[in-house]
Amino acid sequence: MLRRESLLWSDTVKSSQEHYNIGVALVEALEPLVDVCLATGVTSPEFESLLRVVFVLRAFDKLPRHKNSGKPPTANKVALATGINWEDVAKIKAAGGPSAAKEMMRAREQTSSKAARVVQGWTTDARFLTSGGLPIDLPIKRNREKRSFQDLVSKYAPSTHAGTLLKEMTRRGQVQVIDGEIVRYRRASSRLAGFSPQAIGVASKHVKKLGQTLFDNLSDSTAPTFYDESRTIKISTEQLALIRPILERRTQAFLKAVEAEFSTRGREVKDTETDMGVSVFSWRIQK
Repeated sequence: MLRRESLLWSDTVKSSQEHYNIGVALVEALEPLVDVCLATGVTSPEFESLLRVVFVLRAFDKLPRHKNSGKPPTANKVALATGINWEDVAKIKAAGGPSAAKEMMRAREQTSSKAARVVQGWTTDARFLTSGGLPIDLPIKRNREKRSFQDLVSKYAPSTHAGTLLKEMTRRGQVQVIDGEIVRYRRASSRLAGFSPQAIGVASKHVKKLGQTLFDNLSDSTAPTFYDESRTIKISTEQLALIRPILERRTQAFLKAVEAEFSTRGREVKDTETDMGVSVFSWRIQK
């Protein structure tokens, strides 16, 4: 009996260690996503709530269907596979992807994001509004009227250092500091050049194509999708500026030729069709 318990304990330790190793191996794939979150103000709890939604919906799509009826997996099976409780799985499934993600992220934002709570107070609390209902410009330091940025932070994000939060909200573009003394409200969400939801959505689709190519090859090594890349080439910043337009011209010519050839063959397809494409990208190692 002791021997069997010892083996079970050993298997559990090995399983935990393997999950940890896989998690560590995935870190580099997650880093670009975390960078976008940091740039746009999406907090870790918000992103984690979104990840739960994606986990559930993806599990309904990827887990095996019932062998006889062909029905998708049940909420119980998805709960077992994802580690998310049955009630949350059922709620996410019923709400659907975008709606479930929106509600869960909104709830986590209000509990985890101090900047969000401060913005909420600044835009709804009469003490910090003009007679017309707009956020007033606030002096940074406390005053007799108790209508300062420090007072605002003390009320809606207690135990938070107002100066540190001010720097973070300024970085996100949510506020503007005037003459080093006055804080002006600008917007509720972060706005950084290039990071619009539409632009991020386009980039995400490209990341998905690359990720599916690489990870699908791990699960189906007998018929891998082609992927290759050059070795690392050391060049100077000046050389990079010269090489970029050359790469763009050659890549565009190559892709147009491939697309023309594949399109001709595609017209001959009579059986079940599938979509495919070719992507070319250059990369740099950020130091």
